[in-house]
Amino acid sequence: MKEFTIEELSQYDGKQMDKIYVVHDGKVYDVTDSISWDIGEHYGHEGGLDLTEQMDEAPHTDDVFEDFEVVGTLKD
Repeated sequence: MKEFTIEELSQYDGKQMDKIYVVHDGKVYDVTDSISWDIGEHYGHEGGLDLTEQMDEAPHTDDVFEDFEVVGTLKD
């Protein structure tokens, strides 16, 4: 499984690349095909970022990520 640096991850924002990746708890998820991630944004959140801390403010739990493919991990 690929390990991403935060710099590499930032390229997968739906703008620089067609793919949209986000991180939660160290896992990199591909949310590209989600209708909720239009042009790399999801209700004010940007693709290509670690969303772990922002999940505290989300109206849903982290089990929402179960529907998405894990494509890697975030390098420390």
